[in-house]
Amino acid sequence: MKWVLAEHDAGAAALLSRETGISPLMARLLVVRGIGDLSAARSFLSTELSSLSDPRTFRDMDQAVTRISEAIRRHEPITVFGDYDVDGVTGSAVLFLALRDLGADVQAYIPDRMSEGYGLNSDALGRLAGAGVRLVITVDCGISALREADHARSLGIDLIITDHHESDAMRSGSDHGQASVFPRAFAILHPSLLSENASEDVRQRVSGLTGVGMAFKLVQGLLKAESSDPVVQKYLDLVTLGTVADMGRITGENRILVRHGLNMLSSNDAMLRPGVAALKQAAGISGKRVTVGTVGFSLAPRINASGRLARADTAFRLLTTDDPGEAGRLANDLDAVNRERQAVEESIWKEARERCLAFDPAATGAFVLSSPAWHPGVVGIVASRISDEFYRPAVLIAVKDGVGKGSARSIPGYDLYSGLSRCSDILLGFGGHKYAAGLSISEEQVPRLQERLSADVRESLGAGGFVRKMTIDAPITFNEINLDLLNDIDRMSPYGQGNPEPRLGSKELEVLSVRTVGNGSKHVKMRLRQKESSLSFEAIAYGKGEQFGSRLRPGKRIAVVFTPRMNTWNNMSNIELDVRDIKVDE
Repeated sequence: MKWVLAEHDAGAAALLSRETGISPLMARLLVVRGIGDLSAARSFLSTELSSLSDPRTFRDMDQAVTRISEAIRRHEPITVFGDYDVDGVTGSAVLFLALRDLGADVQAYIPDRMSEGYGLNSDALGRLAGAGVRLVITVDCGISALREADHARSLGIDLIITDHHESDAMRSGSDHGQASVFPRAFAILHPSLLSENASEDVRQRVSGLTGVGMAFKLVQGLLKAESSDPVVQKYLDLVTLGTVADMGRITGENRILVRHGLNMLSSNDAMLRPGVAALKQAAGISGKRVTVGTVGFSLAPRINASGRLARADTAFRLLTTDDPGEAGRLANDLDAVNRERQAVEESIWKEARERCLAFDPAATGAFVLSSPAWHPGVVGIVASRISDEFYRPAVLIAVKDGVGKGSARSIPGYDLYSGLSRCSDILLGFGGHKYAAGLSISEEQVPRLQERLSADVRESLGAGGFVRKMTIDAPITFNEINLDLLNDIDRMSPYGQGNPEPRLGSKELEVLSVRTVGNGSKHVKMRLRQKESSLSFEAIAYGKGEQFGSRLRPGKRIAVVFTPRMNTWNNMSNIELDVRDIKVDE
């Protein structure tokens, strides 16, 4: 791991500290994150719901709201057409619940991952039209569905698309009005499609909205209520689940939504919607504070398991039911499916990992692996694990009847969507983001994809692109670690994509005591003191037992990168250092 001290504008940090009254270290942390002027800093530090943007900022919002309101008045059947991942399911739940509360005749349609695949499909639209549906609203899909939108139009369906994914039109900067590159829908709501008078600040603040975030903005528009109104706030638990699960950037409006949503999710279970309370119970976190990490590692996987190994409408029913009994049964079902998903994932991961070890690292820019034995609903999780362990983009493909469905994950510095675009001539289809994508491919083309994508990654990154880097936000002495620092760190939360937890660096540390803890001695527990300081702190390095357990002993001199946090145990609270990496003076 190469440590890199983040560059920052010292003058801008000093001005922020002086004008806003925040500490010099907090000002530096903001500047490192690109928040260098007073307006941006005040906007970042303000997490009031009243600062959310006007939903009419989105170019087609008025016509979408008008059409939906008309359908509600006329009692027309409305279908919410969502995606099967957490973002799509939670977004569908938000829109469905809001429409139901407004008196709409509404149903939801979540396609089956195995038989239908991602996004709008013409067969489903035909069935909906046959059932008398004339208004379909997508959630987390549709921005690339040109043919399906034309088919909907031919069936007499008004299609309103809410999505956040990129398309070729977005990449090329094409104008919204060009029907050749955007679906010919009744209305399109997307973070990139704003009214002409939208300010640059607003454009930045809404740019990271996910599928559930866009569904929420539509609900805001339909309810025509203030952002701080409880009628709007009550959906923020679901918005938070979807935003965090989809790795949405925790900046701009996402940060406001997630901060308030986490407070909701941390409420007493009796205050929560039945499905969320049951989900917390199944995850074993009832009564506990919910963080971004809790959502990502405990709640979201159980929702996601439904769409990966079963039907995602199980998770949708859980999040929309008013019956605590039904919620408990559905949550237990999802918990069981999640355990099954973990077993399937572990089996695929072991096989994929063994195959990766056979590659020559120096000649490999990316891994492209396929198997007819792999489950398509789980390959994305395994691709993420492979990419993280080997620090290479990874594509895992499940093959059936000669056609592969794959999921891809990337590493910092490599734009996966662009890379797949350059290989599009050998793909049947693809879509996604900079760091995550899905694709379909003929089985015989898989070796060519391995060769071409791997070469593209090597050319794009160069040799230095495969060296892991850990950015240190600021150097710090132990004398600067106190409750004021922890309060500053809390003010900048919640943390996640785009707003990582601060990583601070300290050197010339002496190990006073050390032991390995946890099952299999996975973690390292230490007490550290800095040279020429009387202060010492407990520190824990999670997952570092094998790497450092035998190299550390009392008296050793080390440097660490860490995040300080409050640790409470047996009603005693102390500052503890969460250590991310260690360098030992040998």
